[in-house]
Amino acid sequence: MKHKHTAAIVLCYAAIAIFTLTAVLITGKNYTVYVNVPYDEITTDISFTNDGVAKITDTQYENGVFSATLTGVKAGRTDVTITSRNTENENERTTVLTSVTVLPTKVLFISSYEFGGNTFVLLGMVLLTLFTAFMFARQFRYRKKTLFFSYKTVLDLALIFFFGLQFLIYAALYVMAITKPERFDGWQVCNLAGFIMSAIFLVSIPAIIAYAGFLSFSNLSLIKHEGFAKNNLFGILISLALFAGAAMCIITAIKNPNSTGVTLPEIRDSIIRAIVSSAFVYFECLLVSVQICTRYAAMHEPKHNQDFIVILGCKMRDDGTPTPLLRGRVDRGIEFYKKQLEQTGNAPCFIPSGGKGADEVMSEAECMRDYLVQQGMDESIIFPETESTTTLENMRNSKVIADSKKENANILISTTNYHVFRSGILAAKIGMRIDGVGAKTKWYFWPNAQMREFIGLLAHEWKINVFFIAALVVLSAAFSNISTIIDLIV
Repeated sequence: MKHKHTAAIVLCYAAIAIFTLTAVLITGKNYTVYVNVPYDEITTDISFTNDGVAKITDTQYENGVFSATLTGVKAGRTDVTITSRNTENENERTTVLTSVTVLPTKVLFISSYEFGGNTFVLLGMVLLTLFTAFMFARQFRYRKKTLFFSYKTVLDLALIFFFGLQFLIYAALYVMAITKPERFDGWQVCNLAGFIMSAIFLVSIPAIIAYAGFLSFSNLSLIKHEGFAKNNLFGILISLALFAGAAMCIITAIKNPNSTGVTLPEIRDSIIRAIVSSAFVYFECLLVSVQICTRYAAMHEPKHNQDFIVILGCKMRDDGTPTPLLRGRVDRGIEFYKKQLEQTGNAPCFIPSGGKGADEVMSEAECMRDYLVQQGMDESIIFPETESTTTLENMRNSKVIADSKKENANILISTTNYHVFRSGILAAKIGMRIDGVGAKTKWYFWPNAQMREFIGLLAHEWKINVFFIAALVVLSAAFSNISTIIDLIV
């Protein structure tokens, strides 16, 4: 079934490519040149330096615009001179000189990168980006129902945004191309295709600045309330990275605002702009995706059929009592326990999980066990896991305890709301199917903590990110110099 699904997707992509190529080959035999002339009455002269390569099949003059449709006759090159004269004053004239290359397929290329059928290239990009976004949306919907706790869920959602944004821009360009053909030619197709990543970024600048500002403000509030610590600086560091990345994208876009340069410095600047813009847009989409997935995981209410509630530990006070953050995780587990007991009559067991740090008087698991007992929980249903030092070890050791008590047990993770999603991903990596609930945190704590989760996810799945960034850089660099590539081919 999976192979049939993959084959169907490949066939759809092939169909889009074949449709686009066929449309270009059919319509590309004609190309209309538009000339703005400021005269009421005109006469025109059209001449070719190499007769028989191309011919004029239609001319029109309307609202100050003269148009001449060129049709390819045979393979070759020729220069075309179009001169429009004011009938009232012979000395007033507008002359357009352009070179024409006709391929063996009769497709015309004008001045290297303007070509017949360019609107169908845009239509092909519209269909390609729309179908790609649709496929990732379909995959995200499936994964959300079957295996939500996965980095691929984040990636699917990010790529929906990535290709969806491109679809919107290409669709707008296509509408412009068919409604205003006199203002839209092959130069715009090549230039805007190369500038697409920078365009997406430039459109998002207000949102980036607003988010970076909020991130810095929330981080300063965190330091004010919780005190200075290295872990409390993530928000400010990410804000600085966002501002720096935005500045780089703006500088590279201003330095080379088009993709039709042919000199080595122009090609170099286009490639730099494409690399910076595509990488930045990719991380933008990932950041938004992580925010959405993290929020969804935190707000999700699991089924009340759990056998074990694993409570993930964090730093306790010096006297061995839980901090507000740790207490919140335990209280959230107790809240779920009571609700399940009330609705189903089945009481889950607790697995408080966390080892003893070098500066702690007891293990985090023992601290949570004592607090659970203080809150009225029966000690006989509490099975502390006291050896773990990382979240992944929390999962692995807790799974061993759960498996020893019941085979194929349903396990719930109770942690802080921003930590539910990444905890689920780590659990899935060791074959642990879980649900999760999250304890609420102060508004100023969430943004900084979520940035830590974002960096943790990127670092944990660095191979996937390197692959996608490399692919995007290659494609963007190619599109950023599409006119040069076309010139070499033609």
